[in-house]
Formats: sequence, structure tokens, C-alpha cells
Amino acid sequence: MSQVQITASLQDLAAVEHLVVVARSADLAKGWATEGLSDPVRSWTTRLAEDARPGRTGGSATSLLPDGAGPGRLSVIALDDTVTHHVSDTRCEEIWYQLRGIASSAKGQLGVLVALADADHAFGATLGVARSFPLYNRKSKPSKLTGVTLGLRHSGGLVQDVEALKAAADAIQLTQRVVDMPPAELDTETFEQEARDAVASLAHVRVQSIVGDALLDEGLGGLHAVGRTAMKAPRLVLLDYQPPGATDTIALVGKGLVYDTGGLSLKIVGDRMLTMKCDMGGAGAVLGAFVTLAQTGYPQRVIAALGMAENAIGPNSYRPDDVLAMHSGKTVEINNTDAEGRLALADAASYVARNYAPSLLVEAATLTGAQLMATGKGHAGIVATNPELEQAALNAGLASGDHCLAMLWSPAHLRAEFKSKVADMRNSVADRMNASSAAAGFFVFSHIEDTGVPFLHIDLAGPSFRDNRATGYGVGLITTVLRQRV
Repeated sequence: MSQVQITASLQDLAAVEHLVVVARSADLAKGWATEGLSDPVRSWTTRLAEDARPGRTGGSATSLLPDGAGPGRLSVIALDDTVTHHVSDTRCEEIWYQLRGIASSAKGQLGVLVALADADHAFGATLGVARSFPLYNRKSKPSKLTGVTLGLRHSGGLVQDVEALKAAADAIQLTQRVVDMPPAELDTETFEQEARDAVASLAHVRVQSIVGDALLDEGLGGLHAVGRTAMKAPRLVLLDYQPPGATDTIALVGKGLVYDTGGLSLKIVGDRMLTMKCDMGGAGAVLGAFVTLAQTGYPQRVIAALGMAENAIGPNSYRPDDVLAMHSGKTVEINNTDAEGRLALADAASYVARNYAPSLLVEAATLTGAQLMATGKGHAGIVATNPELEQAALNAGLASGDHCLAMLWSPAHLRAEFKSKVADMRNSVADRMNASSAAAGFFVFSHIEDTGVPFLHIDLAGPSFRDNRATGYGVGLITTVLRQRV
């Protein structure tokens, strides 16, 4: 299937085999959502809207149309007219929730027309549509869906500036594809190549990597230990976008665990290891955001650090009771090898904070199962080192449709969780019932605390991988956080 194409003309939607109209119930009733479409399509949209009763995640109805009425099939997705203050008015999540079901059985060319309550909602709505059509597919029979054409309209007409939206749609599908790839296809070596391929055509971008034992030469003992026994070496991949005239530097750090067995603290309860291919969702989101920013001409320098490793088991596995020397200079006693992501992140964050002196460091990771308990499957949990940054992230979540909620930020409460009698700290909390997801974010921060760099941590364990498919979550949130700064 081709990627989503975005159009600024209703004529491109006239020839599709299946048309989906998406709008709030009130806008469907007013009729402006379908202006410019044929009279039969408008009439049938009104009929179907009566059956598409919206709930929390919207509602949909589909019908075959008579010959000559327009597309052979018409679907209407009706969205609830109001949302709470914790839910994005772009309706990114509801669009994805309803559209993915229609997409799974669609044939031929599919058209999607989204009626926006506000033109500013176009970015979030685009992400909701794009994530409904993930690209990774290893089924023996090819998809019968040949392509997707998206049109976005508001009360004043169709959105015309579609290039930036297309870049974001492509990036979110890139993120989904690499997260969906199983570890037999995406190891650290191939993940690095995917990242290099994704930025190869972008201007002002350089790539370098620190691989295997070279990590130890750079003091990255945590990242090295996590991945040292895997068949493919761990690595820190650095993407550097530096446009002419840049006056600021922002760092992005992503957890790139291509697979997580738990290490010697093996994930043996139930099916806890299943889906751990998604443990590089943070690095996938950072890659997608970096590509979007560079492709759309972001004016400031952006450094993306992807800490890649496979937490495998072998004769050289790192062990509980080991003490690791980290890039920050701190020593960490290992009390749980399944708390590996924070080791990789702490080294990556310390490396970029000390080598590039960014004005902000944004880190994203599928870091804890506790995040789902704290903020749910649809909202990432964030911690930020100052209230202005926290509010900026919350605003970015609502603007982009990548929902997030703030977790506890109090080093005084969280520091004690990592006390060690033989090292500077341990890598896992003493009490899992004491804000453990926020504590994991604090662990990463503790390795850059002395640099004074403002820090935003995004735990996207829940929203990045749902119903056994990657969502591309984080591309919109990270991109918007950075765009709000210029």
C-alpha cells in the first residue's frame, strides 16, 4: 500500500472507490462538512450520520451506494461534539480508533475527508488518519487497499498548505514501520541503517555512531552493558541537523531497545516478553520527529541520540550485583537487569548534554509498565524539571493529539528509591508502589542533573503500542514541543 497522499482539491476525492467522511455530529447536521460533494453523497452522509452514534471514541456507519451516486461505498465517522480538558480537540485518537476498523477491510482507493472545527486541528487530524494505515505487513496475501487520499477542510474550505502535513504523515508511518518490525528483521545494525536511510536525502544532516567496545572508550558503560552479549553490538547513533543561521541547540534522546528479554532478570511471568519488539518506540518517535523537523525547515539545531541495544541473554550478560560506570561519572549497582532502558537513556542523555550543551533535552522511552497504571494507555506520562516546560508539553499534547499527563516531579521524594550501599545508586526502585514511573524518569535526569539542562521525560509505553500495533505516538508531541519554542 502506498503512503497517505494529502490533497487540496475535492476533485481528488471524487474518483475514490470508498469515501470516509469524518466530522463532529453537529457539523454533520449543519451540512458544511460535505459542501462540494455530489448531492447523492451529501444525502447519504446525512442518513448514515443518524446511525453513527458517537460515544467516547466516536461512532461510524457504512453503506454501499447505488450505481451513479458516487463512490461504491460510503462511511461516516461521527465524533462527539465536546471533549474534556484532558483530551485533544483535534480528535486524533478518535479518528484513529474509528478509521483503523474501516481500513482493515477497505479495498481499492480510499478517500478520507475530515471536517475540522478549527484549521489549527489539521496537524493532529492528519496524524490520526496516517496512523490508521500502518505499513508493516508480512501477510502472504497483499492488501486490497491500493492507496489513501486525505482531504482536510474547515468552514472556510479545504486546507491548502499540505506539504508539512505530508511530511508528518510520512514520518509517523516510518515510526510505526520500524516499531512493528520484529527483532529478526530489526536489530541494532539494521535500525541504524533505517535511521541513516530516513535522513539520507535531508539537507544539513550528519550522522555518526559509536558502536560496540567504542562505547567504553567514550565512557558509555551503561549502554554497553545492556547490549554487549547480543549478536549485534549496541550503539549510540547521533543525528545532527544544523541549518544555517541556527542560534539554539535542542537534544532529543530515544530508547532504542530492539528487543527486551529482561536479561538475566528474565521476563518469565505469563507473556510479559511478547511484544517487546516495541521497546524501541521512544527511539522510533525521536527518529520520526527529527525527520519531520528537518524536512520542514526547523530553524534551530537538533541533535537526536538513539541508544540502540538488545537486552539479550548470553555468557557475557550483565548481572544483578554488577556495578557499572556511567558516562555521567556515577556508578550504578544493578538490582534488576530488566530496568535496562534507563541505563541506555542515562548514558545517551549525559553524552549529548555534556558534548552539545543544549538549551533543552527531550527524552522519550517505553520505559515502565507503571506508566499505564499512572496515566493510562492513551496518555503518556511526562515529568519536567520546571512548571513552564511541563505546561508546554501538556499544551503540545492537546495541540498534536498525542495526549499526555504530568506525573510527580520531586527529586526529594524520588532520590531515596535508588539508594545503594556499594555504589552511587541502584538502577531500580526500592518500592514499586512509590511513583515508580516518575522515579524512572528521575533516574535518567540524575545523570544530567549537574549540567543544568532543562529536561522533559516522556514515558510512552502505553500509547506507542496498542492492540499489537505501533501507533507512531510521540512524533506529533515532540515535534510540537519544539515548534512551540520558535
